[in-house]
Amino acid sequence: MRSQSAEDLGKLGAQEAVPALVACLQDDVNTYVRSATAEALGRIGGADAIFPLMDALRDSCSFVRRASAIALGQMQAKEAQGALLRALEDPNFYVRRAAINAIGKLGVADLGAKLVPFLNTPDPRIRRTTIIALRRLGTDDAIEQMVAMLDEYLVEPNQRDLPVVKTLVVALGEMEAKAAVHALIRVLRGYVGVRSLTAKALGRIGDPAAAEALMEALLDERSRNLQLASLKSLGGLGYRAAAPRIRAFLVEDDPRLRRTAALTLGALRDRDGIPQLLTMAAEDDSPLVRPSAVEALGLVGDASVVPQLLTFVGDSNAYLRAALAHALGALDGNTQEVQAALLTLQQDTVRHVAIAAERALAKCDTSLDARPGEASASDSCPEPEKKHISWLRRFLGRN
Repeated sequence: MRSQSAEDLGKLGAQEAVPALVACLQDDVNTYVRSATAEALGRIGGADAIFPLMDALRDSCSFVRRASAIALGQMQAKEAQGALLRALEDPNFYVRRAAINAIGKLGVADLGAKLVPFLNTPDPRIRRTTIIALRRLGTDDAIEQMVAMLDEYLVEPNQRDLPVVKTLVVALGEMEAKAAVHALIRVLRGYVGVRSLTAKALGRIGDPAAAEALMEALLDERSRNLQLASLKSLGGLGYRAAAPRIRAFLVEDDPRLRRTAALTLGALRDRDGIPQLLTMAAEDDSPLVRPSAVEALGLVGDASVVPQLLTFVGDSNAYLRAALAHALGALDGNTQEVQAALLTLQQDTVRHVAIAAERALAKCDTSLDARPGEASASDSCPEPEKKHISWLRRFLGRN
């Protein structure tokens, strides 16, 4: 009953319960109650809980110590870094692992050096947790060792090591580790189960040396996810030599491939793809591909397509009308014809279409990646609502 009450208070975020929970953490004789109390304090947060949780890292019960380490990580309690570093030497495996994870969440970059030695731990669970922590801390000094680990796993690829390899690939991508590019290319070409993640990581790193390997991956029809990731990464690399091969995907049966290929051609500003993109915008049988074709035309940046785009103002597809507002504003927002079209779209009964038109008229950032609260070029820019942004990303091919 007491442990359930603590759990419920944590879920409710009951700040007023912190003093009682602290007392329970310190005094209750039941280890399950103390563990539940530590977890609750982690959810609720607050400075008054930090030092009691630090003290609980010395509790006689490993469950309580583990829960306390997790809680301090959730709270990003920088005051606890010394206590968590001591917890790295805890005799219990799960407490050590929780401490590594918590340190990674503190945001104290210098602590990364204390975690690097754990990459040598034989247990793959500790290795994975350490890699994640080093990624969060941005510990660039660990990249060389992480690349060496990846090379070791490539000697004899197997499914047993896949969880660690996946974690390595994601970390190296997010750390934009150019030193890892050649090892990642080898993974892309031969480590089944992690190739899609690797294609994404190579795009994130942004080294043109990966372009040819990504081009090869496009031809692998066994994995749609690999093809999708490769298309996006080639667009991110700005590798224009890939455009002819990418155009071939505009007629694929899978609408995900058609949509992603269109957006990639837009990112590459491929003018040779304009006729096909216009046809897709008008005729594709997928209601999600047509808006992507319109968005791609806006990204290409050729204002000569504006007359054709204006014919879509009354289209029945709301996703397309929203994309149209973005595209028209980006291409030629000052002409009388475009202004009239945007004023029409501003009156659209679908709210996210109207918002897109309002922002185009106000010469706001028309990117779908703009976030609420970001500075705009004009004080008159209406703020897009978060739900509309995520909705547009989902339907217009954003991840």
